[in-house]
Amino acid sequence: MGKRTVKILTVIAFVIVALGLIYAVAVVLSSAKLRRAYEDLDRAGRPMDRADVIPAKIPDSENAAPLYESAILLLKAQPVSTEHRRNKLTPEKDLLEYLGDLSEKYMAGELPPGKQDELQQRIGLNSVSLAMSIVEQGTQRRSCRFDYDYDAGIYMLLTHLADMRNLSRLLAAKVYLEARAGSPEDAWDRVPIQLKLADAMLDEPVIVSQLLYSRIIERACRTIRKLYEIAPPSEQQSNEIASLLESFDSVRPMVRAIDSERLLFGEWVFKLPKSELLKDPEILDGPDDILGVVKTYFKPTFMADHAAYLRMMMKFAQGFDHPDSYKAMHDLEERLDTIARRYPLSRKLIPAMSRVKQIHSGMLAELRIVRAGLALLQYKQTEHSFPASLDALGLREITDPFSDDPLLYRSDTEGFILYSIGPDRKDNGGSPKEKDQEDDWDIVWQFPSGRVR
Repeated sequence: MGKRTVKILTVIAFVIVALGLIYAVAVVLSSAKLRRAYEDLDRAGRPMDRADVIPAKIPDSENAAPLYESAILLLKAQPVSTEHRRNKLTPEKDLLEYLGDLSEKYMAGELPPGKQDELQQRIGLNSVSLAMSIVEQGTQRRSCRFDYDYDAGIYMLLTHLADMRNLSRLLAAKVYLEARAGSPEDAWDRVPIQLKLADAMLDEPVIVSQLLYSRIIERACRTIRKLYEIAPPSEQQSNEIASLLESFDSVRPMVRAIDSERLLFGEWVFKLPKSELLKDPEILDGPDDILGVVKTYFKPTFMADHAAYLRMMMKFAQGFDHPDSYKAMHDLEERLDTIARRYPLSRKLIPAMSRVKQIHSGMLAELRIVRAGLALLQYKQTEHSFPASLDALGLREITDPFSDDPLLYRSDTEGFILYSIGPDRKDNGGSPKEKDQEDDWDIVWQFPSGRVR
């Protein structure tokens, strides 16, 4: 063997040994980073095991889910064909989906008169009345547990969410139609059913379920405001609704869902074999994402990705509980941009938390506005005028979730305007959102509606 060959082989051997040492050091450093991420989670009191976040089983007699599923199946078993342009028929929809769509447009004031008549007629069907009766029975049960496969990770099916959304839409329209038909007292009795339907989502350890929970409560709050334009509730009805609203005024279910997403989905993905990660476009962008594939197969960067994911999910859970949570979440989103560029799995797995925060805060704003508005209207009944400020109501923690300052309020002898500054975090003078308006609007209860501000 020539001297030149020996020299080349020596250099190659040296490079291999050096690369091996660099790799070993990188593995040690990344392993330490991942270990510290777990230690910080534990030290912060975050749940560390799937069993900590999966809801406990309950007896069938206490479970509302079978009743909701029965009502859903009853309505979905009935197909509906509807006329479309040029007298063509749309593809068949089931009755639940169809009534859900009509109900949403009706409550938004976007349903033509002819369709309003159809909605009222269909809501009066025996099958719909029976389904609503079954739903009411469900809201009287203590808890709700839909049957999930918590071992399925990101493939866990949540098929009932769209159906529960349509049930809540249908309930809102039914309540409002009932009030307009001359039975406001019966309509007010059904408002708690709307609110209690949200309980079906309360214990679900998934962010998308918590977003539906927020939407159901938000929809019920808007129904309450519409009903007040027709007739006020009795004092007992008002007190029951106010008590229910107060019970929903919490960030805890969403914080639990953020922790649960980490344990049920994120950890599940990071434990998958590398070959499975590469196959699934929901996790990586496929073989074309060369850099992502390399970072996933290279153990040091894979562990660093895992550690970054754990830390960000911990900080997002803590951010929801932060005194100035909106600013805290904004700061975290800026950090997330940097992490997303470096770590492919974190980019895929971390939800759009700023949007989650906006939806949840919107629900809290609607809820607190209605709580304060009910108290204002009761105050007016007893004192014959509205108070000079919200302080007179004696309500605790009625702050604007977008600013952490008190809700904004002004009144006169005729009514009041009560509002949150909304997601743009600017006081727009109590100007409600118009259709498709992006900015410069507030979340408002103007009573009575249409009054000169």
